[in-house]
Amino acid sequence: MQRGAAVPNSGIVDLVIGLIFVFGVTAALSSAITELIARLLGLRGAYLLAGLRELVDGGNVSTDLGQAATAYTDMQTIVRTGKPPAKPVSATAALLGGPILGNQGMTGQITSRKLTLEPDGQQDRLPKMTADRQAGGLWKQRRSLPSYISSKSFAEAVIDLVVPDPAGQTTMDDIRKNVAGLPASPLTQSLQALVKNVGDDVSQFRTSLERWYDDHMDRVSGWYKRHVAKITLAVGAVLVVLLNINALTIGRTLYTDNAVSSAVATAAANGARCSGQTPQDCLAQLEGQLSAATTAGLPIGWGTVRDCTELGAQCNWLDQRGIFSRHGASVWQLILVLIGFLIMVIALVPGAQFWFGLLSKLGTLRDTGPKPAGAGS
Repeated sequence: MQRGAAVPNSGIVDLVIGLIFVFGVTAALSSAITELIARLLGLRGAYLLAGLRELVDGGNVSTDLGQAATAYTDMQTIVRTGKPPAKPVSATAALLGGPILGNQGMTGQITSRKLTLEPDGQQDRLPKMTADRQAGGLWKQRRSLPSYISSKSFAEAVIDLVVPDPAGQTTMDDIRKNVAGLPASPLTQSLQALVKNVGDDVSQFRTSLERWYDDHMDRVSGWYKRHVAKITLAVGAVLVVLLNINALTIGRTLYTDNAVSSAVATAAANGARCSGQTPQDCLAQLEGQLSAATTAGLPIGWGTVRDCTELGAQCNWLDQRGIFSRHGASVWQLILVLIGFLIMVIALVPGAQFWFGLLSKLGTLRDTGPKPAGAGS
């Protein structure tokens, strides 16, 4: 007799799929809400601006976007005359005030943004920003900032700043001369290091500028992701408690009720991943998935627990919500509730992409059955 390949018990597979589905949907829901919060706060534009200033100014000077055009003119005057400035000029404002970056990725000119970055020597975080309340306040000003500047545009803006040549005849000799005349700043130090390694090739210098910018913006992206991850955990914790998404309660239901487990596993197989959707559409779809899972019998929400629906059961409000138990040992029951919430919050850390990827693999395993027996078996 031939034996078919060993296949895990379908009930166990459905249990695991159900839990992973809940983990994934909760993580995706938290991420979608976080994206809306990030847009409301203008975090992407704020981090891009802060990262650019960290790159070229080091965060040691004040950057007033409303005076960006003036800063651009002042910097070019310094390059032409070689005279030290009367007061520090923000290289960030000068770059953004030029013709290349002045209106890139935004509506209108950067000078219409009444936003100022205060001096701040700390890295990995947003510096203090102030905005004109009459112009809409801080959040509105940050939302109006560009969220992306390409490395090519950055390199062109730097060359335009340090080589104010109307004829456009740029040579490495001009660049070296003008860089040497710039006031001491992180931008000047970095440019001096770059021009030493490129010989007389302007194209290579431009490429070096692009790589320098990309390398730094990779770090800025890491700062942004760490900041957003904290928001996601906070949002997820609120959702878990608000919607009563308890990993232990859900796992117990999936383990003891095969009908619920099978229904949730089937819903998980058709679950959306929010790819290519707006945060609003993603939220609506994820809410629909949670509603479908709840309709299938998954214990999500603060409804009355089954134990208190039995005839003659005497339950107070905490017993009905499952926080305490009408049979006693309420402290232990509360501990279990808190542990279930904690497991859900920890499950947010890997992210929705991880859980949905795992869900796809387990869905394939669920659809795989034992091989049919041969004719001679």
